[in-house]
Amino acid sequence: MQQSTQRIQFLDIMRGVAVAVMVIGHSIDAVLSIDARTTEAFRLYDAVRGFTAPIFLFVAGCAFAIATERRWVEYRTFSRPLLSRLLKIFVLVIVGYALHLPYFSLHKLLYGMNPGDYAQLFQVDVLHCVAAGIVILQLFVFVSRTPEVFNRIVMATSVLLVLATPPIWSVDVSPHVGSALAPYFNQSRTSIFPIFPFSAFICAGVVFAHLFLQAQRKGEEARWFGRVIRLALVAAVCGIVFDLLPITLYPPHDYWKSSPNFFLLRLSAVLLVTAGFFHLKKVPSLLEHPVIVLGQASLFVYTVHLVVVYGSAANVGLAQVIRKTLPSYSAVAVGIAVLCGMTLLTYVWNYARTHHAWPSRFVQAGFASSIIYLFFTNPW
Repeated sequence: MQQSTQRIQFLDIMRGVAVAVMVIGHSIDAVLSIDARTTEAFRLYDAVRGFTAPIFLFVAGCAFAIATERRWVEYRTFSRPLLSRLLKIFVLVIVGYALHLPYFSLHKLLYGMNPGDYAQLFQVDVLHCVAAGIVILQLFVFVSRTPEVFNRIVMATSVLLVLATPPIWSVDVSPHVGSALAPYFNQSRTSIFPIFPFSAFICAGVVFAHLFLQAQRKGEEARWFGRVIRLALVAAVCGIVFDLLPITLYPPHDYWKSSPNFFLLRLSAVLLVTAGFFHLKKVPSLLEHPVIVLGQASLFVYTVHLVVVYGSAANVGLAQVIRKTLPSYSAVAVGIAVLCGMTLLTYVWNYARTHHAWPSRFVQAGFASSIIYLFFTNPW
């Protein structure tokens, strides 16, 4: 039993590493000088950093599948776990939009917005993508009698999402779905992580976790991961070969953002990284617990570090104070400092919640009510 727990734990470690890379990456991006961004080293770093979000989304799908299969009946009925999941979706959406508020004032949001402000407010980030993906997956849970049926539906959906991305990205869907929902489909409006194709990584995580749990029940995890590695390599080869073919099914499109072939390469990298974390027998104890803590508090860390790094409607961040002026070594130092700060803050908050539950809830409620009060009363 302990062995199985440790092997599931590799997903927490993987998510924690992705969160750490994300925090450092955002911090560097906020303060690194323009000159430093022209180097080959930065281009390589930026390419590697581009795999952070797919890993994060993939692990989110894994977490959804593991939680759902362990309490399958409860998630298909009106129950406390289902209510808790719906509340988490609501929080993801609220936090996602709050991070993009152009003004910290309800009055100005209602009466002082311009088109650029609306574009900023409605842009779709990774939290919106996760929330939308979970909603879609939960709907599939309702219509699936068994986890096996659910898995087949999710697998077909992931393929459809990837194959449909180029044509979806070639049109402006806002006349059909409205400007608030259009960013969920493509980048014709301001959007960073539309559901086409990024939610397919969530679906891939669901399929992966379902098959992993089956292998775990048989005690064949190591052998199964051998097949995962071979599948990842085949996917990478297919992604390269399909792109070299003289014919294509799609009109001209952005290879780096919407190409199914590039999706195969990214998915291949995610699967290989996942296999690597599974086979990582020992993580130094000095690093293991902090990484797991970061992974388990990913929403908290994500929210706080963005406010610190990029600022918000209520505060200025490092991006406004330092600006993009630092050389590489200084920018890396800033990234490490922010990561250390986020780790320390997470430990403090976890300690407060564990050992001083009621005072921490009082502080949390007081802080939240103050923010809400200021938002509703600020005239600017």
